[in-house]
Amino acid sequence: MRQAAIVLGLAVGIGLAGARAEAQPVLGGFVEAVQAIRVEENAVWGDGDLGARLYPRSELRAQLTARESRDREELFVRVDIVSDATGRVATDVDLREAYIKVRLFDWLDIKAGRQVATWGTGDLIFANDLFAKDWQAFLTALDDAYLKPPQDLLRASLYSHGLTLEVALSPYFTPDNLPRGERISVYNPFTGYAVGSDGLPRIVEPSHQLENGEFFARIAGWRGSAEWALYGYNGFWPTPQGATESGILYYPRMWSGGASLRLPLGSVLAHSEIAAYISRDDTDGDNPFVANSQIRGLVGAEKSLGNDWTVGAQYYAEWMMNHDRYVTSLAGFPEGTPVFDEVRSTVTGRIGKWARQQTLYISLFGYWGITDEDWHLRPAVSYKVTDAVQWTVGGSLVGGENPYTTFGQFRDNSNIFTRVRFSF
Repeated sequence: MRQAAIVLGLAVGIGLAGARAEAQPVLGGFVEAVQAIRVEENAVWGDGDLGARLYPRSELRAQLTARESRDREELFVRVDIVSDATGRVATDVDLREAYIKVRLFDWLDIKAGRQVATWGTGDLIFANDLFAKDWQAFLTALDDAYLKPPQDLLRASLYSHGLTLEVALSPYFTPDNLPRGERISVYNPFTGYAVGSDGLPRIVEPSHQLENGEFFARIAGWRGSAEWALYGYNGFWPTPQGATESGILYYPRMWSGGASLRLPLGSVLAHSEIAAYISRDDTDGDNPFVANSQIRGLVGAEKSLGNDWTVGAQYYAEWMMNHDRYVTSLAGFPEGTPVFDEVRSTVTGRIGKWARQQTLYISLFGYWGITDEDWHLRPAVSYKVTDAVQWTVGGSLVGGENPYTTFGQFRDNSNIFTRVRFSF
């Protein structure tokens, strides 16, 4: 399917090159150098002093974009060329977006091709957004925009009587991109400790067939000043939530339905979501090798404090359905096997400040796993040196009491980074 995406990108590029003289394409992009340095000793690699540690990311990235818009059509291509000193491939070409968008009627838009998709109300917390995520990029110094990788989608947007109905179809399943052990160490659930890339269990993805495709749907509207939405999804768990007795991880089937609401409450902008994740391969919750169904929800608020200060906070929770059956099913497992709580909750906080005529931005975003006793902090300072040059320094700091929790599994991988971007 990657070859199909590249062919589509070339087709769109040809379309851009052949555009009408009166509708010249808009070209742009950037060149960015990224360097991350791990600030903790990590037993997986047996390193010690700072100079001897493996770098989570050391790369030079060039991005090229081209857009051509007409009255009812839009053609878009975005390509990254990466020279990477840390990953598995030294130089790679990543076709991030290549799509055609057409307004067939005043009430119908069609968007087809490789594209980045997102929806929902959470701030770096997701309940109804089941489009793929790139957690490796998120934890290893790339810009937050790289949290959402591209997917090959056919999307339709219908507008009627103040309502918007969006439907997206993918011909195959796109899982979350998880750390694979070459940039940061990863917890192995079968051995009970962190490993590098050579110690990871095998992960099997669904084959690229139409029967393993994904379906996304959203209907949204306004009620006064409140924006509401309903969501639906049919596909697979985005992370490998299934395991075989022989030690292979896989992606069980699931479907989801949910809702969100965003509205102003005085000077505060509030938002909330709720979603049901129904595990189709374990509806009774008594199979210890497949994740139980869950209810996920979040509430949050953000507020401007004046003088270019903003703050935000969220509460997020996961409720495991049939928890008693899950606990019973673990009776035959070895002593020390992790047993997750029926309700797991996390809070987040964000604070940001613009300064120096909007050229300097200072921010801190943090997660605290109340139940799991783990945490993740994302401090950053970004300075626009000129209109074309931006310099960012920051960190991705992680830790936790246990090595199997959301962020605890990445402990001993905290890193600081710098990014310098030249845009054109």
